[in-house]
Amino acid sequence: MDLREKLLGGASALALGAALILAPEANAQTSVQQSAAKADAATFFAQSLGGRTTCSTSQDTVANLTITITPPAGNFVYLTGLYIEGLANATGASSATVWSSTNLTGSPAWTTPFTASAAANPTNPLYLAETYPTAIKSTVAGTAVTILPQATSASAYLCAHAVGFYSPS
Repeated sequence: MDLREKLLGGASALALGAALILAPEANAQTSVQQSAAKADAATFFAQSLGGRTTCSTSQDTVANLTITITPPAGNFVYLTGLYIEGLANATGASSATVWSSTNLTGSPAWTTPFTASAAANPTNPLYLAETYPTAIKSTVAGTAVTILPQATSASAYLCAHAVGFYSPS
């Protein structure tokens, strides 16, 4: 074995030793989720149909437009998204409906204003689409959350949808 081979062998051993010293621990702690689904993935989709099959009723009642989200016992509701669709009808009336909530931290509220035209085929839809990446948590575990309009929206078709998940903490 010549000197060159000895030097290359020594340099290789030195590089390997340095790599082992500088490498992160082989048994470093890793966060592992013990379920088959993402822990904060939406597990419910609630909508305001009030027993109806479509959102095609103009000047609907507050009761039909209310969303009620009832969690399992001991669980909180985490709201990750609220979506309200609306379209004014052809009567030409304008209205603004404020939506409130019960049992959501901070008591958030939303508004759905409409400026309707007297056109036979109205073309100014409203889309309220809010997502909450960290979710809005209910105030009391095991208690239903409601999202409801404060009044019937005159001359408009409305449909509200909420998504989120439940958790005991």
